[in-house]
Amino acid sequence: MPGSERPSGSVVRPVTPRRDLSAWVVVVLTAALVPGMTVLASGGGGGSGAGQPGPSSQGTGALTHGKLVAGAGGTYLPIVPDDITPSGREPRNPLDIPPAGPNPQGMTCPDAHLFHIGPGSPSPGGGIVAAISIRPAYTRNAAGGYDGLEARFGYAVPGAIPPGGDAAATAPGSLATAANVGGHVVAVTAFLRTRGSWQDAQSVAPFGGSCQGAIFSFSPPYLAGDAPPPVPPVSVLDTPPFPAGADLEASLMRTWTVGGIDIVPGGSPTARTFVHIPTCAWTASTVPAQPDASHALTTTVVNGYTLFLLYDVTVLPGTVAWSWGDGTTSIAPGPVEKGPATLPRYNASTQRWTDSCAVAHDYAEVMTGATITATETFTVAITVSWSDGVAIHTEPVPCDSNGGDCHLTIGAADGWRSGPHPVDQIEPVPYQAPSIAP
Repeated sequence: MPGSERPSGSVVRPVTPRRDLSAWVVVVLTAALVPGMTVLASGGGGGSGAGQPGPSSQGTGALTHGKLVAGAGGTYLPIVPDDITPSGREPRNPLDIPPAGPNPQGMTCPDAHLFHIGPGSPSPGGGIVAAISIRPAYTRNAAGGYDGLEARFGYAVPGAIPPGGDAAATAPGSLATAANVGGHVVAVTAFLRTRGSWQDAQSVAPFGGSCQGAIFSFSPPYLAGDAPPPVPPVSVLDTPPFPAGADLEASLMRTWTVGGIDIVPGGSPTARTFVHIPTCAWTASTVPAQPDASHALTTTVVNGYTLFLLYDVTVLPGTVAWSWGDGTTSIAPGPVEKGPATLPRYNASTQRWTDSCAVAHDYAEVMTGATITATETFTVAITVSWSDGVAIHTEPVPCDSNGGDCHLTIGAADGWRSGPHPVDQIEPVPYQAPSIAP
């Protein structure tokens, strides 16, 4: 089995890969850098929605360390790793696949695909070639290029990816350079020069073991297509850095003043009102009357990239159901938290009262006591957004245990209750004609 040092028979030659990769590469080595990540967005602060993300340097300073902060947050470009690690699904290592037979001990290995490569093709000299794909990792070196390493195959190539290069040379088959690897799959093909033999790990089935003694030469790294951007696991995205569910609802309510209900005519929680005039009501509170946003910014690491995860929490106010204590109810489009600017007035010409109130009720009958209550249900929605350096992505995040939004209800038990209020008849005022001087 090859070690971390390249075997003496291994050869590394500057082979120019051809464009038709499927004709000779079994499986490609993948190592991804996302394009645009090293380019800082213009302007200050993070973007949001369809805007441009802010630079990663600003994202580090905007972290909220698990706390919700008032207002909407911004997205930021990822922090790019210095090294290139293999990404995507890892193919099974051919050196771990035993030859077919009752006992593979001592059999020739590894199994490889044979291709006839003509002169001038990407092979070490033409002829019949056995090609196996591998997945080295790359470490950035002081010169600005990358050193490649895959110990199982004896691939240890300093400066495998050279510094500089043409950033525009991104066609499949282009030689990989530090300037063009961003956003691309980097492939290397191992050419089998000397087959090895299978060594069992134990003398009884299952035998296990591995292929030992195989020697390879390698093509230089080249671009083999576009690389998928780093994607955080769903389990990470669905776990905000703050408590969700009932704990989130309780923390939001602590920032509100729920208060009670005030009415006009009024002056006290049991003040009397009257029939056939507008009884105005409102909540003496500071609950959200419009969509209210807060956010938390945290990070996660995916394939070496530090992604900034922006969790937006939006509280959406609902309609308010008013119960007037006489068997009637009404629905207001949202909370009303202030009394009317002017009081209702009686219009003698129409014999009706003006209604200057956002929420009001006309009692039809005298009552000994009417209790007024209000109920409102708020929707609490959580989303997570992040930039992978190519685009901004946004996904919903479950708030409650059922995988949906949270619903926070405020009602009479929380203080939205007033009364009982006596409902009296308006006392008539006797008409007196003005006196006329003799």
